[in-house]
Amino acid sequence: MDTQALMSNIGQQIRLLRKRRGLTQAALAERAGMARSKLVLLEQGSGSVAFESYARIAAALDAAFRLEPAQRPAFEELEEHYRE
Repeated sequence: MDTQALMSNIGQQIRLLRKRRGLTQAALAERAGMARSKLVLLEQGSGSVAFESYARIAAALDAAFRLEPAQRPAFEELEEHYRE
């Protein structure tokens, strides 16, 4: 997965969680201590945004980031974990 696709995916997840929490962009930006325009960039997956901005958004949403493989592991990769 390329960098732009990852940024876009993170932005979509932020937008979805914000909406599930019933927050407007303005309300979430205020909670996170940032400008609404910065949040718009985060949700769009565009622009150069510092990692601290993502951390502020996660904290304001009471959420955490979790890294997951972009694709499922191959059998050979799993086999190592299930050897007796």
